[in-house]
Amino acid sequence: METRGKDMKSLGCLHLIPVPISDHNHDNSISIGLSDTVNDILDWIVETPKTARAQLKIIAPKTPVSEQRLYSLNKHKPQENIKEILKPCINGLDMGLISDAGAPGVADPGSLVVKKAHQLGITVKPWAGPSSIVLGLMASGFNGQNFTFNGYISIKRTERKNDLLKLERDIRNGITQIFIETPYRNMQTIKYLCSTLSNDIDLCLASNLNGENELILRKSISDWKKFNNFEIFHKVPVIFILGRSNE
Repeated sequence: METRGKDMKSLGCLHLIPVPISDHNHDNSISIGLSDTVNDILDWIVETPKTARAQLKIIAPKTPVSEQRLYSLNKHKPQENIKEILKPCINGLDMGLISDAGAPGVADPGSLVVKKAHQLGITVKPWAGPSSIVLGLMASGFNGQNFTFNGYISIKRTERKNDLLKLERDIRNGITQIFIETPYRNMQTIKYLCSTLSNDIDLCLASNLNGENELILRKSISDWKKFNNFEIFHKVPVIFILGRSNE
């Protein structure tokens, strides 16, 4: 059933729907009360259609894939087609926004869709669900009242070093620092952190969160230098969290 407003002039609602971040424990990823809503939505804004179809089979199992209409964001120029993508909402239909994994609008281009929805007067409805960034912070034991998510740090050597030195200054001011990395660069990044940051800074690595092989380790940089099994973080999703050792 296509969801509509009270009349044809009403705008639809944009639902921001988190999806599982692993292939394990799907049932724990779905917000209570969400099932009926997602099964009524036929129009979906997605990052990668193939990935989205697999996710929709999990979160909206009652709706045949053939009936779902997917609107893909252009990852290189996402702002160019957003108003066109939101046309179902403009015409009174509810839409769902999902990321490839986790919470939409957080570290993905979905935030541009949400911004445009606000500009057009479309109601935005966020739903609770998994976010690897928040889960990593929760599991780190670092200050959760004052933190910065930095996205990806620079891969250029000089800029990368300057980025890390700035992070360390902020850490010493009590601000927890979080960033992500391309999985194939995990080992290189861990070693670079060990060679750049001071020994009394703590690093927490949270990998495969919510997954069957979930691993969360927090150590001082001094202790990470003695660690001899960085291979366990190779080519797996990892959240990097940095903080003061006395927290």
